[in-house]
Amino acid sequence: MTPCFSIPRGLAARARRWPAHAALAIGLVACSAPQDHALEEFSQWHDNARLQARAGLLRWSELYRESFDRLTALPSSFQQDSRLENTVLLLSTARKFEANEITAQQFAAEQGAIEARLHARLR
Repeated sequence: MTPCFSIPRGLAARARRWPAHAALAIGLVACSAPQDHALEEFSQWHDNARLQARAGLLRWSELYRESFDRLTALPSSFQQDSRLENTVLLLSTARKFEANEITAQQFAAEQGAIEARLHARLR
Protein backbone atom coordinates (compact mmCIF):
# COMPACT_ATOMS: atom_id res chain seq x y z
CA MET A 1 0.00 0.00 0.00
CA THR A 2 1.37 3.41 -0.96
CA PRO A 3 0.92 6.13 1.66
CA CYS A 4 -0.98 9.14 0.41
CA PHE A 5 0.91 11.42 2.75
CA SER A 6 4.64 11.35 3.43
CA ILE A 7 7.01 13.70 5.24
CA PRO A 8 9.87 14.94 3.08
CA ARG A 9 13.23 13.56 4.20
CA GLY A 10 14.79 16.97 5.01
CA LEU A 11 11.85 17.96 7.16
CA ALA A 12 11.91 14.68 9.06
CA ALA A 13 15.63 15.04 9.76
CA ARG A 14 15.17 18.59 11.05
CA ALA A 15 12.30 17.47 13.27
CA ARG A 16 14.55 14.84 14.88
CA ARG A 17 17.27 17.45 15.53
CA TRP A 18 14.92 19.97 17.15
CA PRO A 19 15.29 18.62 20.72
CA ALA A 20 19.07 18.85 20.44
CA HIS A 21 18.86 22.46 19.23
CA ALA A 22 16.45 23.34 22.02
CA ALA A 23 18.76 21.79 24.62
CA LEU A 24 21.71 23.73 23.22
CA ALA A 25 19.77 27.01 23.36
CA ILE A 26 18.67 26.37 26.94
CA GLY A 27 22.25 25.50 27.88
CA LEU A 28 23.58 28.72 26.36
CA VAL A 29 21.05 30.80 28.23
CA ALA A 30 21.84 29.02 31.49
CA CYS A 31 25.58 29.45 30.99
CA SER A 32 25.30 33.15 30.20
CA ALA A 33 23.61 34.02 33.50
CA PRO A 34 26.76 33.69 35.68
CA GLN A 35 28.77 35.61 33.11
CA ASP A 36 26.21 38.43 33.10
CA HIS A 37 26.31 38.47 36.91
CA ALA A 38 30.12 38.59 36.90
CA LEU A 39 30.13 41.50 34.42
CA GLU A 40 27.53 43.28 36.53
CA GLU A 41 29.70 42.86 39.64
CA PHE A 42 32.70 44.14 37.71
CA SER A 43 30.75 47.18 36.50
CA GLN A 44 29.62 48.01 40.03
CA TRP A 45 33.18 47.73 41.34
CA HIS A 46 34.52 49.77 38.40
CA ASP A 47 31.98 52.58 38.90
CA ASN A 48 32.92 52.83 42.59
CA ALA A 49 36.66 52.72 41.87
CA ARG A 50 36.24 55.36 39.15
CA LEU A 51 34.59 57.69 41.66
CA GLN A 52 37.55 57.13 43.99
CA ALA A 53 40.00 57.95 41.18
CA ARG A 54 38.11 61.12 40.31
CA ALA A 55 38.25 62.15 43.96
CA GLY A 56 42.02 61.55 44.04
CA LEU A 57 41.72 58.61 46.44
CA LEU A 58 42.97 56.11 43.87
CA ARG A 59 45.54 56.53 41.14
CA TRP A 60 44.13 56.12 37.63
CA SER A 61 46.81 53.57 36.78
CA GLU A 62 45.81 51.53 39.85
CA LEU A 63 42.18 51.60 38.74
CA TYR A 64 43.06 50.31 35.29
CA ARG A 65 45.58 47.76 36.55
CA GLU A 66 42.98 46.34 38.94
CA SER A 67 40.39 46.45 36.13
CA PHE A 68 42.74 44.42 33.95
CA ASP A 69 43.21 41.82 36.69
CA ARG A 70 39.50 41.54 37.35
CA LEU A 71 38.59 41.37 33.66
CA THR A 72 41.08 38.60 32.92
CA ALA A 73 39.43 36.53 35.66
CA LEU A 74 36.03 36.77 33.94
CA PRO A 75 34.80 34.21 31.38
CA SER A 76 35.75 35.11 27.84
CA SER A 77 33.10 37.01 25.92
CA PHE A 78 32.80 39.83 23.41
CA GLN A 79 32.07 42.29 26.22
CA GLN A 80 34.99 41.04 28.33
CA ASP A 81 37.36 41.21 25.35
CA SER A 82 36.23 44.72 24.42
CA ARG A 83 36.58 45.99 27.97
CA LEU A 84 39.97 44.35 28.33
CA GLU A 85 41.26 45.92 25.13
CA ASN A 86 40.13 49.39 26.25
CA THR A 87 41.53 48.88 29.74
CA VAL A 88 44.99 48.31 28.28
CA LEU A 89 44.70 51.58 26.34
CA LEU A 90 43.44 53.41 29.41
CA LEU A 91 46.23 52.00 31.58
CA SER A 92 48.82 53.22 29.10
CA THR A 93 47.21 56.67 28.98
CA ALA A 94 47.01 56.86 32.78
CA ARG A 95 50.69 55.99 33.13
CA LYS A 96 51.60 58.75 30.65
CA PHE A 97 49.49 61.20 32.66
CA GLU A 98 51.04 60.16 35.97
CA ALA A 99 54.54 60.46 34.46
CA ASN A 100 53.65 64.03 33.33
CA GLU A 101 54.03 63.06 29.67
CA ILE A 102 50.53 64.39 28.95
CA THR A 103 48.41 67.06 30.64
CA ALA A 104 45.27 66.49 32.65
CA GLN A 105 43.24 67.85 29.73
CA GLN A 106 44.94 65.47 27.29
CA PHE A 107 44.32 62.58 29.67
CA ALA A 108 40.65 63.48 30.06
CA ALA A 109 40.20 63.83 26.29
CA GLU A 110 41.91 60.50 25.54
CA GLN A 111 40.05 58.75 28.35
CA GLY A 112 36.73 60.10 27.04
CA ALA A 113 37.49 59.01 23.48
CA ILE A 114 38.50 55.47 24.53
CA GLU A 115 35.40 55.08 26.71
CA ALA A 116 33.13 56.43 23.96
CA ARG A 117 34.51 53.82 21.53
CA LEU A 118 33.86 51.10 24.11
CA HIS A 119 30.27 52.19 24.64
CA ALA A 120 29.71 52.31 20.88
CA ARG A 121 31.10 48.78 20.48
CA LEU A 122 28.92 47.37 23.25
CA ARG A 123 25.66 48.76 21.83
